[in-house]
Amino acid sequence: MRIALVLSLLLLAANASGDSLTKQMRGCAAIESDDERLSCFDALSQSLDARAEQMFGREKKHITEEAPEQMAAKILSVQEGAYGKAIIALDNGQLWRQNDNLRVLWSAGDPVIVERGIFGSFFMRSADGGRKIRVKRQR
Repeated sequence: MRIALVLSLLLLAANASGDSLTKQMRGCAAIESDDERLSCFDALSQSLDARAEQMFGREKKHITEEAPEQMAAKILSVQEGAYGKAIIALDNGQLWRQNDNLRVLWSAGDPVIVERGIFGSFFMRSADGGRKIRVKRQR
């Protein structure tokens, strides 16, 4: 019985991005044993922050209720794209493209904040403050 519980928790963690949060919660609720059900919900709650950061900027493709309002990261690289707009790779694996024409003076290692705007837009700014640019997530 314990082996089945451990196996189901591992499958739940591995499948965290595949199933919707609602399906995972229903799966936990269907477990009859109080201890096993609580363990299932505990494992699910520990994966929420990672799920939210993974889905940040891709809400239109994947419906998420737990997306944060902003996230912090460090720049891995800044490249010049079409029309002189920046393409910014972050240390969390995300790739963002600049959408406006403001000048960007960032380089690798600089900490940035990506924050949600209105109507599905996103802005990136230096963690130290200053001007923010409009960005769109590419990957």
